[in-house]
Amino acid sequence: MKSKRITIAEVARRAGVSRAAVSYALRDDPNIAAVTRAKIRKVADALGYRPDPTLARLMTHLHGGRGRRYAGKIALLNVHEQADYWRETDALMDFRKSAEARAAELGYDTEEFWLHEPGRTPKRLAQMLAARGIRGLLVGSTGRHGSTVEFPWSKFAAVTVGYSVETPALHRVVTHHYRNTRLALRRVAEAGYSKIGFVARRESEATMENLHLAAFLAWQQGVTAEGRVPPLLIARDDTEAVRRWFDAHRPEAVLTTTAEAAELGVPWAKLLLWDEGDGVAGVRPGYERLGAAAVNLLAEQLQHDDRGVPEDPKIVQVEGRWCDGASLRAR
Repeated sequence: MKSKRITIAEVARRAGVSRAAVSYALRDDPNIAAVTRAKIRKVADALGYRPDPTLARLMTHLHGGRGRRYAGKIALLNVHEQADYWRETDALMDFRKSAEARAAELGYDTEEFWLHEPGRTPKRLAQMLAARGIRGLLVGSTGRHGSTVEFPWSKFAAVTVGYSVETPALHRVVTHHYRNTRLALRRVAEAGYSKIGFVARRESEATMENLHLAAFLAWQQGVTAEGRVPPLLIARDDTEAVRRWFDAHRPEAVLTTTAEAAELGVPWAKLLLWDEGDGVAGVRPGYERLGAAAVNLLAEQLQHDDRGVPEDPKIVQVEGRWCDGASLRAR
């Protein structure tokens, strides 16, 4: 037997407030006192209230073109062990700026929270977010492949960025590393180079599912034996290993995610290019657009009241864009 949908009117009656107050509180509108919002949220949760997705879509349509409509707040959840990891990582800074801009367009405010804040457990953080009416989480990177993030997910919609958070299997947005590498290989070949090398840091490649490496190895299947250069995976700042590899195989050009290739004296391009205009050719991986994709995916969940770990997690991939630079001149 289908259960009766709990309405805003029922929540208002139980909480002893107006229906308008309930509507505002469930959107975390700052015009309603925080104590009142928390009270209404508690009543709504106890009754099992869930928004009507059809009505939500209708209201979105009716409010279209009337300026910014406040839709609530989204939490930027820093799950790294370092409190400043968002601000110290180029990829996440690009992601965050993009996410904040798109969230504002959709009527959401954003606020950062650190999962490892001293003296605060994940359970306490979840309670705090729920009390403030925050139901959407953009989950950052742990910086380590195959990570598990312990958190009470059941009352939240969540989207993570990249591949580092393996457990739970959340919806995620990623840059299309495989396609980006294919793009770079094509551009280097078009510039007249056939014997192309590949250098990357082993740990960083692992956090990206080794997709740069996979694309490079697949591309090599169509290259003559004389044109094949074995890929090199190095530890951090291993300039000596790069030089030995170069002297042994003499590639005409190098694709890399590191800075060591700049010292080899051959044309080169970066697969993770963050700053344009510095003379380096390569691929802008797309993090400056990835945040918007994450917010769109999260807003879809919030609109349909999808919470908790999904049964069928989605992966949205954003392709990078090639940038010409003096480091790679045509032959």
